Amino acid sequence: MQEQGLVVVKDNFLTRITQSIKRFFFKGRMKDLLEDTNRPKIKIIESNEEFVQKEIVDARRAYRKYVINNNKNISKDVLSYISMKIEENEEKINQIIDINNDSITYQEIAEMVIEEKQQIVKFKAKNNKTGRYNVPVGVIGIECDNVEDSIKAMLKAVSTRNAVIILHNNFNIYSTESLVLLIFKECLKNFYIDDNIIQMFEKEEIDLSKLDKLIKKDGKIVGKDVKNTIYIYQENKEYENEVQNEIERLQNNELYKSYEIKPIAGEFGDIVNYLNENEASAVCMYTNNTQKAYKFINWINSPNVFVNTGIKKCNDTIQENNDYFNSKFVLHEDVF
Repeated sequence: MQEQGLVVVKDNFLTRITQSIKRFFFKGRMKDLLEDTNRPKIKIIESNEEFVQKEIVDARRAYRKYVINNNKNISKDVLSYISMKIEENEEKINQIIDINNDSITYQEIAEMVIEEKQQIVKFKAKNNKTGRYNVPVGVIGIECDNVEDSIKAMLKAVSTRNAVIILHNNFNIYSTESLVLLIFKECLKNFYIDDNIIQMFEKEEIDLSKLDKLIKKDGKIVGKDVKNTIYIYQENKEYENEVQNEIERLQNNELYKSYEIKPIAGEFGDIVNYLNENEASAVCMYTNNTQKAYKFINWINSPNVFVNTGIKKCNDTIQENNDYFNSKFVLHEDVF
């Protein structure tokens, strides 16, 4: 497996000079400035003790591993391998199709895999008009009631790197789709991909409120609303001045008057979970840890995500119409 890429976290020279000048002129007023009642206090985020079912936790863990894998061709490679294994299991697939009296054929299943590989979207593709990237959503539930829709959902997990939980109305461990799912899972393991990236259960067994998105049978999408909130995450204490300066800048900028500004601190894992439960218009992390910065940009489900820069964009939060991707603006183009 290839080594994961890292974000290069750099301090801007002009920013450091500006901060030094501020510290010189406001040295005597620093205490008063920090105690300004109009400035939000940093909220410490702690681990959420709320129960989350194992299936959701497993799916999210699988997604987070898959989405930071820097092998841009891995989805195509997995689909090629799946296509080969489907062909090797032609006899078994035909037998179970006959047993279940399904309307689908082996040939149609084989062609579905080939078609998905041919139309795969470039991983984290950039829209040159908007400057935004198409990035996976996270954990997606997809309602299905037949073999064809179930296999299509499995393929989307591989090609888009989202974790997909198939919500099957007629779930049966002896069904054709269950056999195909086993083949998919074995193929994923061969590439060291967590096979929990694809799961299948009856709808009633899954806590739908914990999904990042639900795709219903009629095509309706149920997702989380983006709130008019800006989060500033202070991961390291050494960035306290930068965080306070950014808060002051936002408060004095007319563009951000309608946003609620919330500085936060806490353990990285707790922060990631908290921010994804409370989707914001924009988030910024201040850190000296390049690995955490890379994960933060990839894992946070917000339309605007930055590291060590302050908020550079916030008002453009309209998402492009795509079931499996969010449109995200980030600072470091080399991240993707």
